[in-house]
Amino acid sequence: MPSPPDVVTYGTMVHGYCVHGELEIAVRLLDEMVTKGLGSNVTVYTSVIALLCNKGQVSDALRVVEDMVMHGVALDAVVFTTVMSGFCSKGDLVAARRWFEEMQKRGLAADGVTYTTLINGLCRAGELKEADRVLREMVDKGLDVDVVTYTVLIDGYCKRGNMVEAFRVHNEMVRRRVAPNLVTYTALSDGLCKQGDVHGANELLHEMCNKGLELNVYTYNSLINGLCKFGNLEQAMRIMTEMESAGLKPDVYTYTTLIDTLCKSGEFDRAHSLLQEMLDKGIKPSIATYNVLMNGFCMSGRVEGGKKLLDWMLEKNVRPNVVTYNSLMKQYCIDKNMKSTTEIYKGMHSQEVAPNENTYNILIKGHCKSRNMKEALYFHNEMMEKGFKLSASAYSALIRLLNKKKKFAEARGLFDEMRKEGLTAEPDVYSFYIDLNSK
Repeated sequence: MPSPPDVVTYGTMVHGYCVHGELEIAVRLLDEMVTKGLGSNVTVYTSVIALLCNKGQVSDALRVVEDMVMHGVALDAVVFTTVMSGFCSKGDLVAARRWFEEMQKRGLAADGVTYTTLINGLCRAGELKEADRVLREMVDKGLDVDVVTYTVLIDGYCKRGNMVEAFRVHNEMVRRRVAPNLVTYTALSDGLCKQGDVHGANELLHEMCNKGLELNVYTYNSLINGLCKFGNLEQAMRIMTEMESAGLKPDVYTYTTLIDTLCKSGEFDRAHSLLQEMLDKGIKPSIATYNVLMNGFCMSGRVEGGKKLLDWMLEKNVRPNVVTYNSLMKQYCIDKNMKSTTEIYKGMHSQEVAPNENTYNILIKGHCKSRNMKEALYFHNEMMEKGFKLSASAYSALIRLLNKKKKFAEARGLFDEMRKEGLTAEPDVYSFYIDLNSK
């Protein structure tokens, strides 16, 4: 007879299921292991805690930590770091810091991974000065600040558009003989592109190549995005060609960025050609790809082209989302075609796509423009019940319509409500009440 599983076998199985994301089985095996009195060790518990934190189930992870303590398994630095990471991912820096402090109180040494976890959380929350201070603390304690830690802080500064500080940290890491890697350069390149300094980003890419670093798809995409954002479409197209020459395949993000720019430039034939090229290469468009096409059709007033795109998506079992429907309804409303707007709205419900705040604002403005007071008020009441808020333009449209229908008290009530919300009415509505008050 084979011998029953021991603690090592159980531990291996728990870890294996955690690696493959099989949380339910991993937890069941852990419970089984403890129930059988086999005991456990910190590594097995940490596997389950890490998976729970990765799934955003930090409160469940804390219950596993409590179970550890109850069964006499001592918490180590890895457990503390794992829980900190979970809290940082959820944006709960207060809890993350509390665990960091508790770890130090217990005399557990925080290593580079622990500090980097905290720095990453601070950067994601926009607390860059504090993140910088924590990095200084690492240096003061003689801890090894590696390329990952520096890059996390550099990326934080880049995402906030503070390129001066990003390059200061970059220069410091070079001075300390920590070599920037591809991720470091990509973060800097992306930051420069978002600031409109495409020339600087290009120079950085050449520097990368000179250092023997091979550019990846993300690096090229950040440059293409920056070029498109600032109107350098042809140069962006050339970069995609360069990318292919370097043996890299443009992905869905590359194509979507270029298609979006072509649509906004009114170059629909080229956008369609690029979409066809994408399909021919076996690259599946994302919903974002379809939405930029839909937006392009609608912005150019080619609403029927947008409707055909929606029908094609449904025919091909590509599920539209609320953004897809909103783009189309918005244009029909602008055209005062409320019949088609209603059809799209009903179709949206039949596809079980829930309307969002923007949907209601679009519908209210559309019905106001067509002087359909009953429908406008109906959607206003429904959105209020759902906890959505009117935009300033939707408030103005409703107030304008109510005044035209001689519903002066209701209009005034909405105007006062709007001001309490801190919104400013459109000039004609605002002037009407200011003039009225001055008389």
